Parts: sequence; structure tokens; C-alpha cells
Amino acid sequence: MNEILEPAEIDALMNEMRGPETAQPQAADGRDRYDFATQDYAVQRLIPALSLVQTQFAEALKQRLRQLSPDIQGVRAERIAVMKFGELQRMLTPPCDISVILASPLGAPIYLVFEADLVFALVDQFFGGRGGVGIKRLQSEFSPSEARFMQQLGRTLLPDLGQAWHSVVDISPTLLERHSDLRFVDHLKQSDNLLAARFAITMPGHDCGVWMLVPWAAIDPVREHLGGQGRASRQEHDEQWRQRLLAGIEATSLSLVARLNESTMSLSKVSRLAVGDVLPIDSPQGVTLLIEDLALMAGTFGTHQGQLAVKVHHQIHPMSRSA
Repeated sequence: MNEILEPAEIDALMNEMRGPETAQPQAADGRDRYDFATQDYAVQRLIPALSLVQTQFAEALKQRLRQLSPDIQGVRAERIAVMKFGELQRMLTPPCDISVILASPLGAPIYLVFEADLVFALVDQFFGGRGGVGIKRLQSEFSPSEARFMQQLGRTLLPDLGQAWHSVVDISPTLLERHSDLRFVDHLKQSDNLLAARFAITMPGHDCGVWMLVPWAAIDPVREHLGGQGRASRQEHDEQWRQRLLAGIEATSLSLVARLNESTMSLSKVSRLAVGDVLPIDSPQGVTLLIEDLALMAGTFGTHQGQLAVKVHHQIHPMSRSA
């Protein structure tokens, strides 16, 4: 049994074989370090708001596609994925129809990407075919007819895209350019983070989809609008929170002290004080009211309805308060 490696020894050996560039950084206590300089941790909180956009756009996309092909059975919004642009390039092989869309006030273009099988099926059915069921298309470029067809479809979807985003932020989408290969997109780098939302299209004989790609640079200027499930619900929640906070503050108990007078005494006299000694206090000309040891008001000392009282004359300006 002495010849069997311990688990810690196996882990150390595997890390050494992988090399320092692939080993996970660890803190001194052995726990994995998390780099807060990366953007991956921040995009996760934006997914709920973008899921709302995705759901609304899926319904609009279904209605548009059914106008072109009666065989469209449904459009399902899949889970939003956070990935690098380089990773997506390996997943979506050309050709694919890519619409680069400017959507002010977003800080960068967003993208609608139609997979090749969906483009071939839609165009074939539109011109009277059966959607190319059972036919394997090996071409690397779209035909001129397919390109014009997808250009028109992309323009038709722009108002639907703006309406879907309206629930979280108002955008004005306009078509900037079109491509058939992600390698031709100049606005993104391999390491750029993307929020990739795929819409699975259900139709006989095809497993295809549409992608909505939102780079981190696009949502960076409007992150404050994407922190919840809609502006109306956030305003309602904020108002309830404000009312509860205000009620709690108003119910807080504070100590109030009326300072009648102050006098100075030498240390020698203080050291000789004993029980029964009387300390003379001059009749106060003014009284300072302290709330939680902070001088806030000034008044005069007297009586009211048989009780000792202070009549407030004025508030003390913050610049004139004595420590």
C-alpha cells in the first residue's frame, strides 16, 4: 500500500504536467482565487433582464417565420449562455446569415445570426419547395436569392427587436452590415464576452435556430436599466422600500439633553470634592438642546404648566455648532 500515491500527490503531479499557464491560482490557504477584474462575474446578474427580452422576441420571431413558412411549429428560447466570441466562432460554422445591428443607446452593435439549415429551409419553402428535407447542403456561401431574402427578413425583424428590448431599455435598431461568416465581423475580438441567446426553431426534418448575440461592451452603458425584471416593478419595489425605511427612521428613539450651563474648575478643587459639597451654577441665560450629543437648538429655561421646561428660540446652524 505504500506504493499508492495520495490524492494530494496526484493533484500536484497533474498540475505539474499541465504546466504553470493552465494551473488554477490558489490562495495561501489552498482555496481558489477569483479574479474580480474579469467581466464573467458581472454579466450573470444581467441575465434575468435579458431573459425577458429573449422571451418577448421569441414570440415575435415565431409570428414572422410563420408568415414565411407554415411548417414552423414553434420557437423556443433556450438558456442564455455566457461565452467568448472565439468559442462561438467554433460552434457556428459558415455559412450563416449575420445581421450587425446598431441599437442606440447600447454601446456596441448586437447581432442576429441565422443558422444555415434554417436559411436553406425558409428560402426553399418560400419559393414552393418542401424545405430541403433530407438534402445535405455543403455550400460555403449563400446564393444571391438567399442573401436578398435574408436581408429583407432581417429588416422586418428590426421593429420586433426594438419592441422586445422596450421592457428594459428603449433602443433604436438599424441594420449596419451583413456577413455570412463570423470571421468577417470586425467589431469583436476572440476574447470578448458575449451573452448568447439561442432560439430553437421547430420544423419537420430540421434542427436549427437563431442567435441573438449581445456583447458586454453593448450593455455596459445601460447596466443600471438591466438590474431587474422591468422598470415599473423596480420603481414599485423602490417606493415600498423607501416607505418602510422612512417609517423605521421616524420610530427611532433619540436622547435629548438640555444643557443649562458650564463652568470650569481647577484640578485641585476637583480632587477635594466630597459628598455633600455644593457647586454653584449661575442662572442660565440660554439653554442648548443636544440630540445624541449634537447641539441642534437653543432656547430659554423656565416652567410650563407646573413643570420645568425649555422654550426653543432657534435652530443652531451647523457651521456654528461647538464640539
